[in-house]
Amino acid sequence: MRLKIKLKVIVDIFLLLAMIISAVTGVLLLLSPSGPGTRAGISVSLFDFTSRSSLKLFHDWSSILLIILIVFHLMLNWNIITRYIRSVFVVSRK
Repeated sequence: MRLKIKLKVIVDIFLLLAMIISAVTGVLLLLSPSGPGTRAGISVSLFDFTSRSSLKLFHDWSSILLIILIVFHLMLNWNIITRYIRSVFVVSRK
């Protein structure tokens, strides 16, 4: 397998993982209570997922990683994307 194909597969796997983590933590943040008396701002450790602040930190960083991986994915597939768009516009002109 060529190096570029291996790189695409690795990027796609990490892209899927980052998307799952970001989605799950986003839903948990949506469902978790906030406000006084709910440990909203008190964090015992970074991996204490019962605190909203730790969950928000994990969600924010996984979302940043997701954006970086999307850009890298687009860069790796740019030739395919441009050829596809070009073929769509050429067919639609006829």
